[in-house]
Amino acid sequence: MEAGDYPAFFDYLNAQLEENGKSGAPLFQPVPREIVKLPAEKEAAFVAGLSKTIGQPGWRRAWLAMDENNKNILGHVDLRAHQEVNTSHRALLGMGVIKSCRQLGIGRTLLEFACEWARQSNLLEWIDIEVLCDNKPAFHLYETAGFEKLCVIQDMYRIDGQAEGFVRMALKL
Repeated sequence: MEAGDYPAFFDYLNAQLEENGKSGAPLFQPVPREIVKLPAEKEAAFVAGLSKTIGQPGWRRAWLAMDENNKNILGHVDLRAHQEVNTSHRALLGMGVIKSCRQLGIGRTLLEFACEWARQSNLLEWIDIEVLCDNKPAFHLYETAGFEKLCVIQDMYRIDGQAEGFVRMALKL
């Protein structure tokens, strides 16, 4: 992802948030369903992380899947630093694919790309992900890609008055 991609990328993320937990889709972000716009401070942190060297606190790398005309974002994957100290050998993964392109292999391709990039970095040994318990398609994707379920944390969040848990998963590179 390059600086010129930021406006379209944040529009894409906001469109993803509009679908979060609606019309039969599972929650994939631990935020209330009425939140449909990424807060400005999250956008700023995302952009700031892209300029940091891997290993620095707050670093991030992101990649986009584009349509054949390179005009529309179909999906994304990002790796970022954990907030905790002494975790520079691990990265957190985030990803998404637009609704009309799910089940076409885009998510798997993005995931494989990010894992290969992490392996080649020679700095990362693990990739971690947290998946909301009801997001069965995401859980299945990560499981079939070799991520192992480490634990389930029940009732981690209260979203729209309901208890929501998450599954913590990891992949040893």
